[in-house]
Amino acid sequence: MRLVAALFFLFVWALPLRAEDKVERLILAMQLDQVIDILRDEGTTLGQDLQGSFLNNSGGPLFDAQVERIYDAEMMRSQFVETFRQNLTDSQLDRAIVFFESDLGQTIVTLENSARVAIADEAIEEMARDTYNFGDRDTELFRLVDEFIQVNDLIEQNVRNAISADYNFFRGLSDSTGTFDVDLLAELLYEKESMTKETETWIYSFLLLAYQPLNDAQMRENIAFSRTETGRAINSAVFESFDLMYDEIYFRLGLAVSQVLKGSDL
Repeated sequence: MRLVAALFFLFVWALPLRAEDKVERLILAMQLDQVIDILRDEGTTLGQDLQGSFLNNSGGPLFDAQVERIYDAEMMRSQFVETFRQNLTDSQLDRAIVFFESDLGQTIVTLENSARVAIADEAIEEMARDTYNFGDRDTELFRLVDEFIQVNDLIEQNVRNAISADYNFFRGLSDSTGTFDVDLLAELLYEKESMTKETETWIYSFLLLAYQPLNDAQMRENIAFSRTETGRAINSAVFESFDLMYDEIYFRLGLAVSQVLKGSDL
């Protein structure tokens, strides 16, 4: 009986992972739970900004609590799970797991998360921006960061996501009043040039800060993975996850602001 049990457990252990298990393993390897925690902290800051810019600080603790509910960790995580499940093949999941579970993959995601937390500090963000604006652009690090950004189309995709999120915020803002501005999208697209410049500055500043500890060989390996079919698929799935997630979040933020303003008018 003990032999039969041992053989049974060996058989179960040897079974290939299901797609759902692979998605979960990839999410853990990419440290997306930590990313979500960082995004929720950023959401708290955004809520405070909305209090000042739209509500004259009239939303109070109730609005703050609503923002916290909107940045729901389970909802955000489920968006990654569903998008990865729908868009990544078994072989892509396998290859992505190998990369992100490697020493280099873990180093990269840890550096990115640490830099994202650090750059939330205004002094560090200013320092990072100065590095980009006034630093030496002939260094190998700058060239490799530039190549990484171009390979992954980070600026254009971030701008598209930002315009979509802003559009959904104002759609939510007008939802309870029925006064949606049909020209809003045109206005947002008109601002695309300035938004692109700001996005470019932030991304270069962020990645120059995050990837500074990497050597040239590690950067080139990171870029090489990004150029693969799996790397492109992962990049696309991550951006789609963020796009869907932030469209929902920003719509609900706009709706929350609208409800406070509507209550103030009563």
